[in-house]
Amino acid sequence: MTHRTFLILLIGVAVLVVRVTGQHCTSDLRYTDVAIFDTAQITIGANVQYGTANDVQGNPVPLLMDLYYPNLAVDPVAARPMIVLFHGGGFSSGDKQSGDIRDLCVHMAMRGFVCASVNYRLGHDFSEYGQYKARHRAIQDGHAALRFISRNAASVRIDTNWLFVGGQSAGSLLALGMVYADQSELDSVSLLYGTTSVSTELGDVHASGNALTNSYSIKGVFNNWGGIVASEVDVDEMIPTIAFHGGLDPLVPIDVDTSFAHYTLLGSRAIHADMIANGVCSELNVDVSGGHGIYRDVASVYRAQRASCFFRSIFCDRCSSFSTTDSIPSSCSSPVHVDEQPCATSFHIDPNPFEGVMTIRGLEGGAELTVYNCFGQVVHTDHVTIGPLQLDVSSGLYILHVQPTGSNRRFTTVVVRQ
Repeated sequence: MTHRTFLILLIGVAVLVVRVTGQHCTSDLRYTDVAIFDTAQITIGANVQYGTANDVQGNPVPLLMDLYYPNLAVDPVAARPMIVLFHGGGFSSGDKQSGDIRDLCVHMAMRGFVCASVNYRLGHDFSEYGQYKARHRAIQDGHAALRFISRNAASVRIDTNWLFVGGQSAGSLLALGMVYADQSELDSVSLLYGTTSVSTELGDVHASGNALTNSYSIKGVFNNWGGIVASEVDVDEMIPTIAFHGGLDPLVPIDVDTSFAHYTLLGSRAIHADMIANGVCSELNVDVSGGHGIYRDVASVYRAQRASCFFRSIFCDRCSSFSTTDSIPSSCSSPVHVDEQPCATSFHIDPNPFEGVMTIRGLEGGAELTVYNCFGQVVHTDHVTIGPLQLDVSSGLYILHVQPTGSNRRFTTVVVRQ
């Protein structure tokens, strides 16, 4: 097997082959790490009511969402992909304006997406089963929101062929539940608590909030320190997922939580491993010393950039699995190649594969070099001048980020050390 064949067959470490498929796989900066609209060009539709449902006390409450999207007069695209996000708060608190859910929506809209920050019903008796029922109500509301969005997509130019869901903490448990939890699975666990099925008490998971019947398909998940009940996951339901999780998270453990009486909760790393084992695209970003909630506030733009690039890779049919414990900057706005010239630049590495010494060609002056191994860990950083470069690493495949001094451009390439 040649090295070139090896690179093409390898999955999970880099973008190796670009196949332009679909209208959202653009050649510009849309859906990348770069914002193409400024905040003044983002329209906010506040308190859009998508339904009504009874809360934990049995009182009817309005179900509301906020919409964020590039102004219709500024953005020429006829239909934009959409991301639906849910806030955290343990199913007992939180709001669509709280935390950095609003910031994430603004950042995604600035990259060309339509984004919704969605409120759902809150409240429970703080027992284990009470929280389980609260999650059921929340999942009902999530489905009601997507039915409403599908019904009214034309009003803000949403492409219903490309709907993504996500959230933070409880909101991420909600989003993952929308993808994986069907009514029979939810009922099976509820009966273990010695009560009537949760659907008997609260209604079907797809029949609450509004009477709309619009169908939809979810194409990916933006999981922020969330988890899923293990018994709800079926291989044929798995869809591409990007996740962010703290390695020391005490509330939603990153691996497996067996503390519940009648179910096991899979954290982001367990979900990632399961998806990789079944050949489904998954990206996992871990802060090894982080707790519950990472890359927040100002750093939330980092999550938005990586999520935007991840969803773009799905549009372009080049999604690849990846895991990192370093904050690797997104670079899908930059040329990506293996050992051939990227478009509109003569930058390349020679030779590739190499045997200890390589030469960076096609750039002028110095550059900052960062080298990552196949686990996403930084193994080498340096300020280099263009010319021969000694790279003392073991045999294997590596990802190079090269940023010329004084430039905002970055070049990303894959190299093999023989």
